[in-house]
Amino acid sequence: MIANAMAVLHITYNRNPQTSKAGYDGFYKVITSYRYRRLSKSHWTINTEESPQAVWQKLKEYVDPSDYFLMMPLDPTWLSAKDRTVLGWLAAGP
Repeated sequence: MIANAMAVLHITYNRNPQTSKAGYDGFYKVITSYRYRRLSKSHWTINTEESPQAVWQKLKEYVDPSDYFLMMPLDPTWLSAKDRTVLGWLAAGP
């Protein structure tokens, strides 16, 4: 069963190793406290009933202003109107 579509958030995070004073370990710990999928080195999805603002409150201390950070909710209609397999996989987590 797939959770509410707005509960799946896509997060892109790329730490700037030259200037960032943020701690990646803390970022990783917060992300992995959710049902999550790591899509690539810098891309994650998490399944949560929390708002994006609530998730940001947990992550912001681990993101330096010089880092690249983007978070957006995934809408299942963006993926496919007929096949919900991908959203189901993202929502399932590890």
